[in-house]
Amino acid sequence: MFRPTTAIADSFKEHYHRVHLPRRLALQRYARQQSLRNAAKGNVKAEEVPYKYNRWWVNEEHEFVHQYAFVEDPEVTKAKRETLPPVTRENIWKEPQQTFFLPFAPYVRVVDYPKDPDAKFLKPVNIPRWKDYMQRTKPVIPRTWY
Repeated sequence: MFRPTTAIADSFKEHYHRVHLPRRLALQRYARQQSLRNAAKGNVKAEEVPYKYNRWWVNEEHEFVHQYAFVEDPEVTKAKRETLPPVTRENIWKEPQQTFFLPFAPYVRVVDYPKDPDAKFLKPVNIPRWKDYMQRTKPVIPRTWY
């Protein structure tokens, strides 16, 4: 009788992994052998970040999972954090984003709608409590209020 080939019998994901897993392992083995060879020769250079080959998975529902890896340059991140955006005609009059609470921020008492003090959890999260004026260094996460 007619037997379907493996490429047709498997789903594409299974076929892909069936083909590429041995290749990935062989490439890993080859890279490890090269590094051992270099170490044996004595020319050990700066350790570069190895490319991760274990970021592809098939989960228990048999679907393809890819874990994306982003290697960020710390200098670039630091520069992004510290340099101001270029001045344009649109943003020249804008107030800069306040990134921290001033230690002497005035405590504004918020009138809450449920008068019952037990209904603390009904207050929205992004209105600060009195404690926040004492010990916060970073704004509350939703940050909808400034």
